[in-house]
Amino acid sequence: MRDDADFDLIIAGGTIIDGSARPGFRGDVAILDGTIAGVGNFDRAACAETIDASGLTVIPGIIDCHAHSDLTLVADPRGQSMIQQGVTTQLNGQCGLGVFPVRRDDRAELAAAVSFITAPVEWTWESAEDYLETLDRARPAYSAATMVGHGALRSYVMGFEDRAPTDDELRRMCDVLRASLDAGCFGLSFGFEYAPGFYAQDREVLALLQVVAEREKLVSVHTRSQAEEFTEAIAEIAELCTRAGDGLRLQIDHLKRSGMRCWGTMDEPLALMEDLREGGPDIAYDLYPYVAGSKHLAGSLPAWVHDGGHAAMLERIAQPQTREQLRAEHQEYLAGERDHNPFELDFDRILITDVRTEANRGAVGRTLDEVADERGEDPADAYLNLLIEEDGHVSAVFFSMSEEDMRQALTHPLGCIATDGLAFAPEGPAHLGNPHPRSYGTYPRLLGKYVREEKLMPIEEAVRKCTSWPAERMGLTDRGRIARGLRADLVIFDHRRIIDTATYEQPHQFPRGIEFVIVGGKIAVEQGRQNTERFGAALRAAWGGGG
Repeated sequence: MRDDADFDLIIAGGTIIDGSARPGFRGDVAILDGTIAGVGNFDRAACAETIDASGLTVIPGIIDCHAHSDLTLVADPRGQSMIQQGVTTQLNGQCGLGVFPVRRDDRAELAAAVSFITAPVEWTWESAEDYLETLDRARPAYSAATMVGHGALRSYVMGFEDRAPTDDELRRMCDVLRASLDAGCFGLSFGFEYAPGFYAQDREVLALLQVVAEREKLVSVHTRSQAEEFTEAIAEIAELCTRAGDGLRLQIDHLKRSGMRCWGTMDEPLALMEDLREGGPDIAYDLYPYVAGSKHLAGSLPAWVHDGGHAAMLERIAQPQTREQLRAEHQEYLAGERDHNPFELDFDRILITDVRTEANRGAVGRTLDEVADERGEDPADAYLNLLIEEDGHVSAVFFSMSEEDMRQALTHPLGCIATDGLAFAPEGPAHLGNPHPRSYGTYPRLLGKYVREEKLMPIEEAVRKCTSWPAERMGLTDRGRIARGLRADLVIFDHRRIIDTATYEQPHQFPRGIEFVIVGGKIAVEQGRQNTERFGAALRAAWGGGG
């Protein structure tokens, strides 16, 4: 900074959308020592550096409150697919898919259980504190926060068995959760459709929720169903949160109506959450602007298949009697005699996005029925054989939602916009498979397709959903709006050009129209090019709140 300068940086003449949902206005943003020093007119101020934002839009840095970059950010801290779309703060460790706590001898087992978020990195940590220190040493490009994943917490204490914890085991789970929250984690995430999360019953869940309430943190929940029973599943966790006591905030993960049988019923969960907020828990949700989800392929199989852990699951699906049972359940589902498809969707709606070995690399970018045809196998056999051959490390995209339902949830005021993705890169250690395009395009897609082109909502409301609202859900008070005294995380984009370019066929593509990304007052992306220096860190929550 020049000795005679009033500020480090001034962003001059842009249209400011400040995150509060109030109308945008033309003005300048002055930055000093990583903080917004003022908003207004600074024509006469001396400044070390100026960005001419004439004709551009200036918004707060985007806060991605639901993501899975736990490992990819350690492997490749550039965080390219995220920061290039404007993400300056991200909350990982979601859906119960945590990477800590973990015992040294159990790292491989836990890594297999969370194969959807895998990356080429050595697991050297055990506790939350260890992991956060590892992330700090990696020096990510943006602020990276984390939840405690219930799956990791449960397996740390009692493994992957389908049983209830003993009183002593439950006390230990609560103690480790407290220690993790006190180390800086933002809350607890549940994944009730994934192993071992789906084994947890009310007694276990309630005890853990009471710890979250005690520490006044966030609880995020991938519910037991996102299909026909979705509304009942939301009511179930909301009732437990109410019993746990005041203090916690409940976030429903990636709101959706999954599967054609429940399309057109988005009114039900939205109405329930509106009613619950009147006298129940502080509830809201997140979602992404796509009609497909993504996860590890094994995550779609029924709970009974996973009993005993990863090795037991692979051994079980190789057995003829297991395949016969899965086929029988599938036929019952097709006949309308069963609510759940044991493979989740029809095989032509499941797209393979990543595998572990080169031997099956040809399956990437193909639907399961296409893979089955090429292998000359029944689709169910192809599904299960692929998992065995890849040691369970198969990721997939699931085309399960309707555009009308997604649009309805997108516009509701309780919805935060989140990627549910990972920090990938077009090259290097985070160039992994053909991932869901949301990891590159969520926010430009919202602002370009749904705001500018289709006018689904005002830009001010869209920005609120990406900034101040997720900040409030996380308990963050130092970011999420453009106001004096707040952290200088900002995004500057061309509203006429902003759009996603990532597709399901070619996902590793950056968006267009994002000109600058500012992280802590430093220029991290300039005219679409990322700075080689990184300005982020592990973001730790304060006791009883956010960061």
